[in-house]
Amino acid sequence: MLTKSERIKALSSLGDWIRNHPDLEDILEKARQENAFFIPRFSRNAIESILGWHDTSVLENWLQEIPETTHPKKVGLVLAGNIPLVGWHDLFSVFASGHFACFKTSSQDKVLIEWLLNGLFEIYPESRAYFQKTENLKNAEALIATGSSNTAIHFDFYFRHVPRIIRGSKTSLGVLYGFENEQELELLCDDVMMYFGLGCRNATKLLVPVGYDFGPFFNALEKYRFVSDHHKFQNNAIYHKAIFLMNGTPFTDHDILMLRQDPSLFSPMSVLNYEEYENLEHAAQIIDGHRRDLQCLLSFQGKWEGSVPFGSAQNPGIDDYADGINTLSFLGSLA
Repeated sequence: MLTKSERIKALSSLGDWIRNHPDLEDILEKARQENAFFIPRFSRNAIESILGWHDTSVLENWLQEIPETTHPKKVGLVLAGNIPLVGWHDLFSVFASGHFACFKTSSQDKVLIEWLLNGLFEIYPESRAYFQKTENLKNAEALIATGSSNTAIHFDFYFRHVPRIIRGSKTSLGVLYGFENEQELELLCDDVMMYFGLGCRNATKLLVPVGYDFGPFFNALEKYRFVSDHHKFQNNAIYHKAIFLMNGTPFTDHDILMLRQDPSLFSPMSVLNYEEYENLEHAAQIIDGHRRDLQCLLSFQGKWEGSVPFGSAQNPGIDDYADGINTLSFLGSLA
């Protein structure tokens, strides 16, 4: 058994290992070959976004919340794979808290997850005992699972006998006041376009004042013109454009992204929904109607209460928990 201080040292050393890895570009290319949406610039951003978690002082402050684990449990993990390393926080948290991870990796994100685990095993061979890759979670004493809202229902039923966190489909929403400058709009474009919009922290809908001029937003979007050369992203765009045309659905066709006025919070890849609000009270009503499905609310410098600033959605802190459920407190309660 590793002590808390030893686990902190192992994870901190892994951060140094990542920063100094000589073959990072090869790893990024291998990840792209396995999943065409994991292009190197996006995978690199995912790696950089987790490095802060591997700082010794950050880990020590974070783990103060829970006592040393005296009776570690086998925690079953069903990892998501929609964006690079999205499942790492769960693996990271289980190990940091002193429990054993029995995990199923997503077929979409094996390369990067296994790369980090192998790095941890190389640095701290004793850590290997804390991880078991498996297809069978029937012996799990607790569960953390991420999937669609439909699979969440099944997880909740089949694992009703154990403590569990079951996550369904979430997405994010951006609020525009209308006075945002070009720099702020470019940051918002990061929230919309990073990882091709596939993450739960990606904004799939914008709230805008009535009559909002999207011209400056489209100008800011030019920094993501490279996605128009990505064949799978463009296949999605062609498909949804055809559907809109056949159904007579009004939309604005930009080379990079299609804009659709729609009350729905969720939008498909290559499409961004928007809804107009008459005043701030009206905007608040719309937001309240989406609360159940919101992962992040985004606004200019975090001005809207309960929101985060534009450009920060894809760089979550160690305590920015999926679905707003404190994973560490849950794991601490198991001991």
